Amino acid sequence: MLDKEFEKNREDILENEFCMQSDASTLPITDCPSYTSICTIGICVQGNAKIRMDSQEYIIHPHDVFVFMPGLLVSVIETSPDFKTNYFILSNTFFYDVIKTIRSFSPQFFSYMKSHFLYPLPEQEMQYFMNYYALLKSRSKLPKSFSREAIIALLRIIFLDLYNDFENYINHRNNTSTSRKEDLTHRFYTLMMDNYREHKEVIFYADKLHVSSKYLSEVVKETSGKSPKDWIIDYSLLEIKELLKNSSLNIQEITIRTKFLNQSALGRFFKRHTNMSPSEYRESTY
Repeated sequence: MLDKEFEKNREDILENEFCMQSDASTLPITDCPSYTSICTIGICVQGNAKIRMDSQEYIIHPHDVFVFMPGLLVSVIETSPDFKTNYFILSNTFFYDVIKTIRSFSPQFFSYMKSHFLYPLPEQEMQYFMNYYALLKSRSKLPKSFSREAIIALLRIIFLDLYNDFENYINHRNNTSTSRKEDLTHRFYTLMMDNYREHKEVIFYADKLHVSSKYLSEVVKETSGKSPKDWIIDYSLLEIKELLKNSSLNIQEITIRTKFLNQSALGRFFKRHTNMSPSEYRESTY
């Protein structure tokens, strides 16, 4: 699961809307912190893997189901020699085709999934999941026109279960006004995930969503607890901080990865929001 192995398989993975794998080396997580651009769901069959989600470390054990939603900052720290996993990957387009008919997904759902991405299963439920995986695999062999719809229908089962857990957790209110606002916030959030590196101004997202900057700011603040500007800044800072913890990357490489114009621009942005230079922050983490 090193960078070079991931890049080797990246084209094969992304050219398909839906891909099933049992080769742990192609799991789309690298040893360098990066935001997930696709959705990955799988189960650990044997061995274990230590990963970092944001700044916290977790261990994936046998019988653990893992769910990496788009937009999570993940890296792999190490895996045991016998680590094996069955998993499937959904492209962003396929992922949103799956969830778009399951009511309006609150942007808070993605935040919730940062701390609820591991699900240990007892032996019986482990077998249920393996049967579910086998069923998905059998449907993927149907003619494409049929397999796509069949797989989407099956995937909605697991996302309905996940979202039901989320709604129970936050006592989600379901009324028309709230749903419209949450839909706008969700569209902002997904747009931001694709553009936060190049576009850090709220007006860019407001224009794309055909609303005023003021209205977008009010709605996102109301439904998510943070303003669009705060989401963009926090998203950018979290990535920079995690990259700075990787001693194999120099500041110039981090500048390129995060798409700042130059190191000075990166430094100004980082210091403005943390009161530390990138180098000072790096030194403080060692």
